[in-house]
Amino acid sequence: MSDQTVSLEVLARLFRGMQADMRAFRNELAECRDQMIVQTAIVMRLETAQNSDTEQLRAMASQHQRTDRRLLAIDERVRTLEDKRSR
Repeated sequence: MSDQTVSLEVLARLFRGMQADMRAFRNELAECRDQMIVQTAIVMRLETAQNSDTEQLRAMASQHQRTDRRLLAIDERVRTLEDKRSR
């Protein structure tokens, strides 16, 4: 260890340096927090859009199934009529 004496000026300079570092850290932390808020909003919006797309796909699949059942019923009726006509 050195035998240097520590003056108040040295301590004040070190303290001011630490305060400046803390201010910079707080600013970086605030920027990070703001970025997290924006990213969270984006993810939530995407999740909502994905859920909406899923609901739309389910509705379209249900609509397709109903149309398919109707077409199968019509096809069955046509076959029945063709069978009756061919007799």
